[in-house]
Amino acid sequence: MLVLVLESSTSAAKALLYDADAGVVATASENYGPDIDAGGLHDADAVFRLTARLGRKVADGREVAAVAVCGVWHSLVACDDAMRPVTPTYLWNFTGTDHICRDIRSDSPRARAIYTNTGCMPNITYQPYAVLHMRRNGLAPEGKRFASQAGYNFFHLTGERLETRSIVSGMGFLNTHTREYDEEILALCGLAAEQLGMLTDYRGVCPLSPAGAELLGIPPGIPVVPPHSDGALNQVGNGASTTGSMTFSVGTSAAIRLSTDRPILSDPPATWCYVGVEGWMSGAATNGACNCINWFKETVLKNAWSFDELGRDLLDRSRTPTFLPFLFGERCPGWDDTRRGGFCDLNGDDGAPALFRAVSEGILYNVYQCYRILTDLSGQPERIILSGGILNSPGWVQMAADIFCRELLVSDNPHASLLGGAALALHAAGRLPDLATFGETALDSVTPRADATDGYRAKFDRYLHFYTNGISS
Repeated sequence: MLVLVLESSTSAAKALLYDADAGVVATASENYGPDIDAGGLHDADAVFRLTARLGRKVADGREVAAVAVCGVWHSLVACDDAMRPVTPTYLWNFTGTDHICRDIRSDSPRARAIYTNTGCMPNITYQPYAVLHMRRNGLAPEGKRFASQAGYNFFHLTGERLETRSIVSGMGFLNTHTREYDEEILALCGLAAEQLGMLTDYRGVCPLSPAGAELLGIPPGIPVVPPHSDGALNQVGNGASTTGSMTFSVGTSAAIRLSTDRPILSDPPATWCYVGVEGWMSGAATNGACNCINWFKETVLKNAWSFDELGRDLLDRSRTPTFLPFLFGERCPGWDDTRRGGFCDLNGDDGAPALFRAVSEGILYNVYQCYRILTDLSGQPERIILSGGILNSPGWVQMAADIFCRELLVSDNPHASLLGGAALALHAAGRLPDLATFGETALDSVTPRADATDGYRAKFDRYLHFYTNGISS
């Protein structure tokens, strides 16, 4: 049995063909060009067309039993009544709403109420503030329809406007207590629930339309699973959907996600809480990760150094400056999207390798800062599964284990979210009754070096000093 997974991520379109018996059959990925992706804004239809084209490529006319749709957790596009886009898709890394979020956060009781109700602190990450931005820039929301990018893709494959509670919770529109659209957030945006997709879960499949089938080159009528986020599917694909399992992904941004059996919120607000594929997920995310690495190499060093050259001495124990990784604002733990980053404690002896070490460390310190808050709330996870672009650097992986001071299981699977989608598609096709039994990933482990942890602990304390007191302290 073959199933097809389509994913529109932050920086690329992806597709995977999966065989229930043999595993991954084919994959395809293509980065968005500047005609599609610009400053946290995507061309919604171009993203869909590219994703569908990759799906057609990997399906290659074979008999597919089901399709799953995947996308980023935080995206929104406004459409007319025929679901034609009238705005770009606004993503989590669009910074144009920072002043709107700052003004709402300045009213502490109101911001706290939004966090308590939705699990999402007012921040550029979330899409209600994109609606307010649209309003302030001349868009009248009345009569418009709104969708996540994955929800937009799903509509153009099936003709149905559905969103899962999982993906809507990560957009900031879902009430954590009622699991329906939050009335106060809708009122803030001036929207009615009917303008957004009808809420469902992975069981609410719809048949592939003739138009969608023609795009993908597969038969119409097969089940299509409603949209889910890459973050939620990462848990399933890595076999971490059971309570007490944590995934730790470092890609363009970074996130830790803990599967829980109930909503967990921090006080003061420092983490987030969303609906998972099943159950709940508590976690934290940072805006700066591999995007900071790329910034340093491409913008600061003008590509004069290779990653191999920069990473050769990544575990060097000499003095390192401190880097605050907030080039794209802060998500967790402070939710301050106006915060900016940079190097602290520089001296004239610091060359490119030392600065690269500082960037690599600072990214992990920001995540570890969030990890300590989350584990104070929820306890230590039974296991942590590491994935993402960080795996391209063994030194960076070792640094993560040293900083977290615990064993990290390393996923050898570069397609965890796509595999999570494959599990949902297999369920829709009747092949996988229980998602918890899905397992694809072989796990190696990396253990902390006992003689390195004290040094990183001292550096982390220095990081907290500059985080709390400012870059000039």
